[in-house]
Amino acid sequence: MVNYRIEWYIPDQILFVKHWGATQADEVRVQMETMNAELERSTSDSIHVIIDLSGVTKALKVKDFPKAFAHYKTHPKYRWTMMVGQKDPLVRFASTVATTLFRAPLRAFSTNSEAVEFLKTIDPMIDWSKANPSVLERPIPESA
Repeated sequence: MVNYRIEWYIPDQILFVKHWGATQADEVRVQMETMNAELERSTSDSIHVIIDLSGVTKALKVKDFPKAFAHYKTHPKYRWTMMVGQKDPLVRFASTVATTLFRAPLRAFSTNSEAVEFLKTIDPMIDWSKANPSVLERPIPESA
C-alpha cells in the first residue's frame, strides 16, 4: 500500500506531496522518482514543492537513508521545499537531512497555508489564479 500522494497544487509551479503512516525506504525512493518524473514533464524551469508530513506516524530510520536516497539526484527545476507538519523530532531531523540532499532551500511550517503564504512572498512569478486549494485539503485515505 502506498502512503503518499503527489499532485499539482499549481500546475507547473507548485507540486504537493502528502505522506502518512509509517515511512518506508522503498516507498520514499519511489516517491522521489515519481516527483522527479513530474518535474521532468513540467514546462516550467522553476518548481517549488510542499511536502506535508503531518500524517506521518513513524519516520524513516536513519539507517535506511542510504536505501531511500542513494540514487536520488536533485532535478534542475527544483527550487524551494516547504516541509509541513513535522511533529516528531525524528521526522524533523529526517526531513532536514533529506532536503539537504536535495540541495534545495528548506523552510518548515506548521500548516500548508503558512507554506503557501511564504511562497507568495518569495516568488512573484507564481500564478495563484491556477491554485487548486482542494489539493491541500484532501484527507488521508480511510484505508491508510
